[in-house]
Amino acid sequence: MNKKFVSLTLLSAIVALTFSMLPVKPQNITTLYVEPQLTTIRPLRTFEINISIANVTDLAGWEFKLYYSNSLLNATEIREGPFLKTAGGTFFTVKEFTDNYNETHGRIWAACVLEGQGPGANGTGTLAIITFKTKLNGTAILHLAETDLIDSKMPPNHISHITVDGNVKILNVDISILNVETSKSIVGQGFPVNISVTIKNLGETIETFNLTIYVNTTSIASQVTTLPPGDLVILQFMWNTSEWSKGNYIIGAYTTPVLGETDTENNMLTGGSIIVGVPCDLTGSTPGMPDGICDMRDIGYFCKKFMTTPSNPDWDPNADVTGPTPKVPDNIVDMRDIGEACKNFMKTDP
Repeated sequence: MNKKFVSLTLLSAIVALTFSMLPVKPQNITTLYVEPQLTTIRPLRTFEINISIANVTDLAGWEFKLYYSNSLLNATEIREGPFLKTAGGTFFTVKEFTDNYNETHGRIWAACVLEGQGPGANGTGTLAIITFKTKLNGTAILHLAETDLIDSKMPPNHISHITVDGNVKILNVDISILNVETSKSIVGQGFPVNISVTIKNLGETIETFNLTIYVNTTSIASQVTTLPPGDLVILQFMWNTSEWSKGNYIIGAYTTPVLGETDTENNMLTGGSIIVGVPCDLTGSTPGMPDGICDMRDIGYFCKKFMTTPSNPDWDPNADVTGPTPKVPDNIVDMRDIGEACKNFMKTDP
């Protein structure tokens, strides 16, 4: 037998078997269902779902109970849909509408019948429309239970049917500040400090938010940023210390919570302290701590760090007094820094 023929036959059999295993939607079976089957939405938003019916003949009345998680959803309204009205006037009643059916669930219990005699409605349409408001992120099931459909005969017959539940996925919303870092821990009064802030969108939705930089409790800069879900960004700021008195300052960053954000503890982060002092005063009797005067200890320290860059193992960004700045992005301890030390030699804090 031809090998190519055998291969084609085998392939056809596999394809036929694959399609036979796929789920098939029941045809011509009366179905009561939540529409849409899946609602994807942010926290603290309002949305509507339909309780719909398909493939029904001679529908004269309906009744259902809908259960939902009351920790994730708040039901706000129910109204009759247009389908049964296609067969005549209706009597619509809400027997129960509560978020507190029990500790975990709310329940909506509604019913509707045709008024008077006559044939019922046929086909597919919407029986009821329900409005919800989302709370926390998570997945909530909209469960149809104790459903009943009747026809227009006297006495009425119960219409056999199946039900299909719905799902609501409430997306996680979370902007997090991961790191606040300063280019220096000691800066001479009048010189700049770079501030880097790392932010990540830990949520599932694209977010636009405002980031504010603080020195102690004073806002010095802000920036509006948009981040897709899962993305990370590093924002750069520069603090000019010219208008600030000498002292010890705490640098912090804060993002305003976006709508629906519940985890707000990671919206604020501090990045340690910065000493603003006499320019070039880097050392004192305690190593690494200024003592309020630029003296020979400091001159010696600058000489020790002369011509070092960030690639050197003994690099100290504090010794790069004159940079980096927008005009002098040098990242090197050079003669500019030595000259600044000489210029401020023996200067002290008032």
